[in-house]
Amino acid sequence: MRRSALPLFLAVLPVLAAPAFAESPRDALFPTDASCYLRAYDSAHLASHPDQLVKEIALGPEPGSFEADVLVLRVTVRLRGDAELRQADAYCENTGGTLSCGLEGDAGWFQLSPTAKGARMEVGRDGLGFEGETGFVELGGGQSDDEVFALPAVPADSCP
Repeated sequence: MRRSALPLFLAVLPVLAAPAFAESPRDALFPTDASCYLRAYDSAHLASHPDQLVKEIALGPEPGSFEADVLVLRVTVRLRGDAELRQADAYCENTGGTLSCGLEGDAGWFQLSPTAKGARMEVGRDGLGFEGETGFVELGGGQSDDEVFALPAVPADSCP
């Protein structure tokens, strides 16, 4: 009796093909050094989320750091009722299916995951700290309603 090898081949094919199609979160999220994500919240959204401090958030690779083993991202935020643009550097590495990023100076951490329209940013349980000319502000971590951000991909010249 002769058996066909086709069922076995079809069963093994996804396992053999997986590494060829696998893409790291870093490569998926930041295919070039001009990759950028930006979310600006309108007044209607902010009115329905009174505990949210972030009016605008953006992130993209720090110039000159794209080829390094650890990706450095520039994270910028603009807060409700404040014109100041606050900025911090985040150092990011692939961790499973996400990019894990820690802000410089132990100012918190977040995870980035690729989505169909951009990126999902989840703030760590202790929040994120940003310092500016008008002082220090903590986002998320129970201090504000700034825990998860859906960030669409935008042209590089749209990011601060």
